[in-house]
Amino acid sequence: MKSTIKRLLVTSLSAASILAVTSSAFADDNSTAANPGTSDSNPPIIQLGDENITDGGIVTPFSSTPVIDNRPISGHDYEASFYIKPNFGYVRLYLKNTGPDTINLSVNQGSTSGPLKYFAKVYPGQTFNEILNPKGAWAVGDFYVSLASGSLPMSGQLGVRISTDLNF
Repeated sequence: MKSTIKRLLVTSLSAASILAVTSSAFADDNSTAANPGTSDSNPPIIQLGDENITDGGIVTPFSSTPVIDNRPISGHDYEASFYIKPNFGYVRLYLKNTGPDTINLSVNQGSTSGPLKYFAKVYPGQTFNEILNPKGAWAVGDFYVSLASGSLPMSGQLGVRISTDLNF
């Protein structure tokens, strides 16, 4: 190998190892994760993509990612969609109701009129922050969050995260 390529490879592996050690507890799907390898003949395998590798015994540690990130809500009706990608079947929803009326929250699969996956009421001043499906991962695909208030307009924030497991 040319010395420039060797230097680049060593620098990349060193930086990736440092990042993996310092960020493994807070890894999200865009983080760098490393498998330390099991012998000297197997160099570290570094994941630099946004997928969770599960083939060949290589598994990234806990991983989650925001799909709706603290979006302000207003009006009487609000809709937002998100996509659950492979290996990310658990959903946490955050809804802070700062308005004067109760917000009806529903999550549907495939479309806003598709199968209802979750329903809740979030009262004025209440913050809802729950894993919606602790008993099992949801399928890969599109999901829709629908919010509706009564006669008074909504105010607050909406956030949705997806994860590979329940530790998020």
